[in-house]
Amino acid sequence: MKLGVLPALVLLLAQTLHAEEPKFTPRVLAEAVAEGNRAFESKDYATARRAYERVLSLDPQNQLGLVNLGMVEFYSGDPAKSENLLKQAVRQRLETAPAWLTLGMIYMDQNRFPEALAALSQATLHDPNNPRARNFLGVVIGRQGWIYGAEQELRRAVELDPSYADAHYNLAVFYLQEKPPATELAKRHYFKAVELGVEKDPSMEKLFTSTKPKP
Repeated sequence: MKLGVLPALVLLLAQTLHAEEPKFTPRVLAEAVAEGNRAFESKDYATARRAYERVLSLDPQNQLGLVNLGMVEFYSGDPAKSENLLKQAVRQRLETAPAWLTLGMIYMDQNRFPEALAALSQATLHDPNNPRARNFLGVVIGRQGWIYGAEQELRRAVELDPSYADAHYNLAVFYLQEKPPATELAKRHYFKAVELGVEKDPSMEKLFTSTKPKP
């Protein structure tokens, strides 16, 4: 099942925390944050790591530094270090939705579904209009066997972002898991996902092209 790619949450976090950042942030700290953000967006994680580590060396409790370095470690393949940093961030500021979202992704990758469900529920609580949080929460709920709950979250994801290809694909997958399968709904979302750039799924292609329309 396709899970999609987390966007550059660094910018989102910067926006959500901007009002709470100190008014007189030292220039060197601001420059380090900006450097890390640019590197993260271009997927230069080594440079981003050095920049965010510099942020934390200047201000060990800096929320931007903790969350952004946590996301860098996640994408660099060190989930343990990422989890530690993100937990520090949410202990410091519970409503930090990007940290909860990344924690949810870590737990989902590790098949720690109860923890993923808890983290992603926090992500949607604190950022209810984030389609990616809704998508991942839907996937986790579905993997726990609650198909209709998964569909509800995934429908919300595509309502919030109609161009969210992976959410369309995941919705198609869960529609096919209904008993009986909701084939026409699944077909609609599958082909929308393909139209938006998702790679074709041979089994779905075979199923949908062999399904005769109802008279």
